[in-house]
Amino acid sequence: MADIDSQLKAMDALVRIHAAMKNAQPANLTITNSIEMLYLNLLETVRQDAPLVFAELGEKALSHENILNQQKDETINVSPLLDILLGLGAKSISFDEDLEKEELNVFIKLPAKKPKPVTDEAAMPKEEDKTAKVEPVDIEQVTLVKEQEIVSEPAVAEDQISESIAQLEKVFKRMNAMEGAISAIPSAEKMDMIKNLPLQVAEWIEKEENCTPEYKELCQRLEILLYNFISYDFFAEATPVINVFSKINNGTLKKDDNVRKVSLKVLQNLASDKNFNILYKEIITNDKNKNSEACQLLARFGNIVINKLLDGLRKSNDSKERISIIHIIEEMGPVVIPAIKASINMNATWYYLRNMAYILGRIGDESSADLLQPLLLHKEKRVSVEAFKSIGQTGGHKKGHLLLSVLPQVADRELLLNIIEMLGKIKCIEAVTALQSMLKGKTSMGKDEHTSMQQKICSALGTIGSPEAVKTLSEVVESKSILGIGSYPKEVKYAAERALAYIKKIGL
Repeated sequence: MADIDSQLKAMDALVRIHAAMKNAQPANLTITNSIEMLYLNLLETVRQDAPLVFAELGEKALSHENILNQQKDETINVSPLLDILLGLGAKSISFDEDLEKEELNVFIKLPAKKPKPVTDEAAMPKEEDKTAKVEPVDIEQVTLVKEQEIVSEPAVAEDQISESIAQLEKVFKRMNAMEGAISAIPSAEKMDMIKNLPLQVAEWIEKEENCTPEYKELCQRLEILLYNFISYDFFAEATPVINVFSKINNGTLKKDDNVRKVSLKVLQNLASDKNFNILYKEIITNDKNKNSEACQLLARFGNIVINKLLDGLRKSNDSKERISIIHIIEEMGPVVIPAIKASINMNATWYYLRNMAYILGRIGDESSADLLQPLLLHKEKRVSVEAFKSIGQTGGHKKGHLLLSVLPQVADRELLLNIIEMLGKIKCIEAVTALQSMLKGKTSMGKDEHTSMQQKICSALGTIGSPEAVKTLSEVVESKSILGIGSYPKEVKYAAERALAYIKKIGL
């Protein structure tokens, strides 16, 4: 093979023989073996006589196999590359499914580059030295991955989910093996898979009704995959799937008991101490600027982690940390109310009880309002005030009964006035008798405080609009002082007059 043209022809024949070997049907083993022997002999001859031609082969072979169209068919033809690498002295070549496509493309193009023309005659080899020496490249391993783009479709089949999960399993396997290395960072294409797959999986889980062995097996694989999501801080991406499991577990999404048991098991395993600490740390520190995402995800575990959060709320001396925990519990919603009920102890620290009152005011309703009643009488004003606000927000039809039940026992004067005013606003008919007794009764309050209370009572009776209060209000207005005794202050009389006028107006 004296000239380059002959060498290239030999290489072209080598590639064609290799293609024939790959595509031929093994109908006749004798013919197949003969072609293989011819291929090996020709390959060895070219390696020994024309090492430089491997560079030419790269450009020619890649063009011959139409490598530029790989974006269209999403495949990479590597058979010519094998010949190039073997010719360059590769010790061994194996194919794995973890190499990024971008890395492989670069790797293919490097040996395929056309050699630069040599213009310096001094650099040309002597006439008698017709072959240049090529140092072998120590390439131990080449890996290959076949990408599969996930396209969202209206209906997602189980086999599609399985195949897509398999693709991401390989991605995280690579990331785990190369943790900390730049090459472990997912490509843009892999990131699209990480973002899109959970949406497809969530849709599939939401629609799946049967707890088949295949369903259980896929859920186990999903559990491991989601564990990796949390480990690599893909909190927002993991949330859609965990959210569906959470809805099945708490009954929001109706499924049979077997499906529900699978969901509970997945959630319990994902809510491990390790994952809890990862999410909790990000919520408290916001190191990765994913505080909100971590909060949303942790909240999906609901009752599985609520006791840990309540314990943290009870023990933490950091107000900012307590606020963060409160936000998580708010995200969990009414499903954690039973755990809150069990945690309320009147001997707990005042700020814990205030926080319980605050949370119940945001996630509770009329059915949970009873939990706030004892907190109205707490010795710490900040607790009782918070309980009063929450009853106002969630008490519903129970509101009047709850406030009226503690009225005689309230020691804080400001809270007492607020309760009287609230009873008037909600037109609590049941409170009329108690309010009239308080208006006419004696008290240990100072004069100014007593006057303020009587004014509030008159206004409340007028707002309630009960005819039963007319007689009492009239007595207040008509009362006269005998030697400064027995009459009501003028401020109270004015309040009684306004109340009577209002009752008369609404009675017309």
